[in-house]
Amino acid sequence: MTAWDPLWPPEVEVSVEEVPVSPLDNILLDDHLGQQVAHRERLPVVRVWRHLPVTGLVVSRRDVAGSTGQAAMARMSAEGWPLFVRSTGGTAVPHGEGMLNLSLIFPRQAEGATTDRYYRILCQPLVEWLYALGLEAEMTDVPGAYCDGNYNVAVGGRKVVGTAQAWRGGLAGMASRHPGYVLAHGCISVSPDLDAAIAAMQRFYQYAGRDDVRIEREKATTLAEASHEPWTSAEAKASLLEFFLKRLPEVGVMPRFSP
Repeated sequence: MTAWDPLWPPEVEVSVEEVPVSPLDNILLDDHLGQQVAHRERLPVVRVWRHLPVTGLVVSRRDVAGSTGQAAMARMSAEGWPLFVRSTGGTAVPHGEGMLNLSLIFPRQAEGATTDRYYRILCQPLVEWLYALGLEAEMTDVPGAYCDGNYNVAVGGRKVVGTAQAWRGGLAGMASRHPGYVLAHGCISVSPDLDAAIAAMQRFYQYAGRDDVRIEREKATTLAEASHEPWTSAEAKASLLEFFLKRLPEVGVMPRFSP
């Protein structure tokens, strides 16, 4: 049994909470939970959740900064591809049906915490989950993929999961004036229309004047495509949740399930 990083807290809340009325509020629920975690009002959170079935793109604040970014955002909305701005970094990822998300929301702490460790903490369970589904997954960069970085999860050299991270506030706990949290987030392509989504990303960055962002369709895949199985986001959510509820006690982390 492979050990998990000791930065994992001894007890976590496993949440499947979704905001059913607002795509943006559903995304930003992570930050609301983060404030509660930072103030020790709830346990560290492992949230497994889906986007609402609204086709669009999730982007970072940098993507829509300035007049050019705002104009590009308005143009995409007029084309039927609304943009939803997240609190973490990175570049655009698909939003809507066929996408699944994993958010780890842990309190800020003083010892040994680095962005590299939190990315590995996020990616290891996803690699193990995909292996359990019969797919040889790895954490790696995939140059040319959407939202590329050093911490994708890929199958056969093609990106399935994009990751991002945000650190907020100072050390957690009520003794701090501005207690903080770490949000490590993975966006899992289960069965979206990647052709349409990547074409939309390419148009957005063209409108935004971002020649530095190059996205190639063949550098990404989906869980359904890689496994040759008709996965839905609901099925993948249930599968990943089952994985966590089984695996967490094996690595010494007590899960408290919150429906």
